[in-house]
Amino acid sequence: MKIRNASHQSTSAISVVIPMYNAEKYIGECLTSLANQTFQDFDVIVVDDCSTDNSRAIVNNFFDTFGGRLKLKKLSKNSGYPGLPRNSALDMVRGKYVYFLDSDDLLSETAFEELYTVAEKFNADVVHSDKYFTFDDEKGLSSAESETFQRSEFVTEPTLITDDIGERVAGFVQRKYLWWACNKLFRRQFLRDNKIKFPATKSWEDFIFIFSCLVSAKNYVRVPFVSYYYRFREDSMSRNAGNIIEISKRAFVVCSALDKVMESKTFFRDNPQYRYAVLDFFIKDRLSVTSKYLFADNASPAAVFDFFYKNIFSFNPQDNVALTAYLFVMVNALTLYSKQQATEIKSLKKKLEVSS
Repeated sequence: MKIRNASHQSTSAISVVIPMYNAEKYIGECLTSLANQTFQDFDVIVVDDCSTDNSRAIVNNFFDTFGGRLKLKKLSKNSGYPGLPRNSALDMVRGKYVYFLDSDDLLSETAFEELYTVAEKFNADVVHSDKYFTFDDEKGLSSAESETFQRSEFVTEPTLITDDIGERVAGFVQRKYLWWACNKLFRRQFLRDNKIKFPATKSWEDFIFIFSCLVSAKNYVRVPFVSYYYRFREDSMSRNAGNIIEISKRAFVVCSALDKVMESKTFFRDNPQYRYAVLDFFIKDRLSVTSKYLFADNASPAAVFDFFYKNIFSFNPQDNVALTAYLFVMVNALTLYSKQQATEIKSLKKKLEVSS
């Protein structure tokens, strides 16, 4: 396959953004997957979120490999989430397109060649891959499998989606779009013109970023290429979100940020039913995660109810339908919790009576 070399101009076809924190075990493999690309007209910006291991030293070893196309920036203070490092890099990018890659993940050799070709053909603002590979951290790439949490018929060739915002939103709440920032190519000027950046949230920043792109892009293209390798790690940030109260606090922040995005769009001001549909979808999706922690031992029912009461009911719930609904769902969930506890106690008593 033909390799396109990077030009000596100040701009590249693609700028790759990699947030990094204590990734000494993975960053070398990640950068190697970039060095092996069949399409080489790209530059790389690694933003170190104050790593305390040898991550920066490993990145330094790749400067010669990329021949001046690699930059390493260190934040002055640890942010604790990938959104801020990505935003910091967005202020530096010079490529026509932007690609986000996590420091512990990898790309197939033809990833950029395939995505760039489609972006140019369709004059795309966003090139969206429907699927990705996952592989076990311990087993390596031999365990890689194609996966997605997107629910729709997958495209078999590059496809320009509808320009009807209502249809796009309806598809989003039906999970027809994968809301990862990774495994997509974004036109840099499109992001700047629409002031799209990652929100200052500890979780689900990709959710808001992709939603903003979906409702702002003129040309949004889906492709069948599977080129992103997501490393499954038990110690990753996304798998250690905290207890139910911490998760819910973050959900409220994200819900507010999501609502601000829609408030700034004429479409949602003119069509409030779509605005509530998006908020309702987000709340229900987060509730499915929250429910897993509801019956755990890390938060008492009283503490959970007290939190929801103070954070929803005391803030004019009539002005926020989605969050009010969340409160009542949580009350029902707590009722189920109490019933479950009562059933378990009753069963235990019977066992004790039999044994005595």
